[in-house]
Amino acid sequence: MTASCIGQRPGGVRARGLDDGAARHASLVGLVRQPWLVRVGSASILIRGAGPRDLAAVAEMHGRCSPQSLLNRYRAGGQRPAVAALEKQLREPLSFVAATYGRTIVGVAVTSADPRHGRDAAEVGLLVEDAWQGWRLGRELMSHLAGASLVAGYTELIAYPATSTVIAQRLMVDVGHTRVVADPAGTHLHTYLSDPVVLGLGPVREQLAS
Repeated sequence: MTASCIGQRPGGVRARGLDDGAARHASLVGLVRQPWLVRVGSASILIRGAGPRDLAAVAEMHGRCSPQSLLNRYRAGGQRPAVAALEKQLREPLSFVAATYGRTIVGVAVTSADPRHGRDAAEVGLLVEDAWQGWRLGRELMSHLAGASLVAGYTELIAYPATSTVIAQRLMVDVGHTRVVADPAGTHLHTYLSDPVVLGLGPVREQLAS
């Protein structure tokens, strides 16, 4: 089982806007939704900010995902979410897609406010299509999500695994100090972010590599 699916609780709330972020990261706001390219195996993948125009392609991607991947992402018995729920996700300011050269979407990632844990906490959700798992695309997306979340003013990421915490933990330990919390609502993960995670923004990494 690869570390390419992280779940959120159903019915999350809308993320704060990028303009609400910490003043010290204001110069990075323009990079949060700026597209960048990564190599995944022999393919070039474009990662960019998502929007409602991506709904059809994202829905098709979900149709290609296994029930296990969908379970790890949505905690809904391995079922695909409703189209309205996908559209809501794509409208989040911190929502991203990964697409092939042919514009086929193979990954989606999002953070949105988590009111259960305070205004500085954001839920994280990530799904990579099964055929593209195991190529570090999930880690690319998580690194960018962490940096984007800090720019937007969040200092903590929360994940709600559906089955095992191991899958989510593999991704989250790379971006901050992570601990497992068990409570009556279910086991979840807290990852605390610090300033260096802004170097994980995709466009920043792309510039540093050039």
